[in-house]
Amino acid sequence: MRAVDAPSTVLVTGGAGFIGSHVVDRLAAAGHRPRILDARPSPWHDRDAVETAIGDVRRVDDVLAAAEGCAAICHLAAAADVNDVLERPHWATELNSIGTLSVLEAARRLSTPRVVYASTVWVYSDVDADEVDELAPLPPPAHLYTAGKLSGELYCRSYAELYGVESTVVRFGIPYGPRARPAAVIPSFVGRARRGEPLTIAGSGEQERSFVYVEDLAEGVVRALAPQAAGRTYNLGSDETTTIRGLAEVVRDVVAPVEIVHTEGRAGDLRGTTIRNQRAADELGWRASTPLREGVRRYAAWVEEQERAEVAAGPASAPVRAAAGDRGPSLPRRIAGRLAAIAGDPLTLGLASLLAIVSALLPAVTASHSRADAVGVMTLALVLLLPLWAVSVGSWPESLRRTQAVLAGGFGALGVLLSTSLSPEQLADVGRTRAITITLLLLLLASVARAARSRGARGIGERA
Repeated sequence: MRAVDAPSTVLVTGGAGFIGSHVVDRLAAAGHRPRILDARPSPWHDRDAVETAIGDVRRVDDVLAAAEGCAAICHLAAAADVNDVLERPHWATELNSIGTLSVLEAARRLSTPRVVYASTVWVYSDVDADEVDELAPLPPPAHLYTAGKLSGELYCRSYAELYGVESTVVRFGIPYGPRARPAAVIPSFVGRARRGEPLTIAGSGEQERSFVYVEDLAEGVVRALAPQAAGRTYNLGSDETTTIRGLAEVVRDVVAPVEIVHTEGRAGDLRGTTIRNQRAADELGWRASTPLREGVRRYAAWVEEQERAEVAAGPASAPVRAAAGDRGPSLPRRIAGRLAAIAGDPLTLGLASLLAIVSALLPAVTASHSRADAVGVMTLALVLLLPLWAVSVGSWPESLRRTQAVLAGGFGALGVLLSTSLSPEQLADVGRTRAITITLLLLLLASVARAARSRGARGIGERA
């Protein structure tokens, strides 16, 4: 068991998301050097203060690049919303299962001392018991989200047995607090109450839940880096349980006295089960310390504070940020980060630049030569560039590869045709135009490819 002592560099996948961003803050407070891997720049951290890698957790190469030199990986990137999981099961499975495999494989190749895997108390949703702890037998899951998270736990166990990759599984209670997704239950209830709308409950409302304030949860994740946590599983929930109906009444008392209404229940919902957190208390010294009523009050106050700040800043204000006084990255850094997220693959950008240079210079090279020489130079350039093109688009979706092949072939044919039919002066003008056109089209394709690989990745975060 290897200790992850401060100061160590710790990678947080999904570090721009709800729970991940708080884990980043808590790691920094504990003396570690957090590093973020996410599909987008963090709206909560200055990239000069927190190192950030823009990438896709499903791609092993992206995780390898981000995890280089890290003493641990806290893997929190996941499909963020149960509705997304139900509506887009293939995407959710890729993110929750393949993403976890990519993290474990990167840890294996890099000999990373520890992986902390964020699972969920939803794994107990099919257990027929009134009270459960980490030793409870888990039947086959009925819910896609639970299946994905359980597969991640099993992958952690397999990588430990087969390759010696040390991991710790933390099963989150239902998180809430600043930076939460508006669609999660407590943010949704608070938002509706502030607008004077009724609070809608699926089913009877007697389902018991363990809501845990996000700052308490982040502290539990950091404590899971302790040497004694290797190979262990911990429930990180609150000892204070409540029903959904009870939660609605708390929100109504704290925020506004609105109506509570009931709708049809959801399939695969978490049944009323008490989940024990004693192991985390005994082995890590961790307990959730924020009472539900106080946490709801803090969250409602945070929402109100952010809305006032946005109104004061005007419509062009930056995304809401939780840290007091943190206005986020400067405008040039935000623009650079957005371009980095949109632009796509570095190899594609390099290829675009190379093609642009060749397109601009070829007319000058060929202007003083015969047309036969021009055709030869153009053909040779295309042949030399072909391997670079193949490497750059090798990981793109098949449809984009076909599109790029058509464009590359079209530009090649057009170049040969123009070289044999235009005067040197005309060819020079065409070369400049072609340089600009090729660059813009390839950058556009790179952006589309990036979006296709990371479709939905802006929702990468944590399931509440």
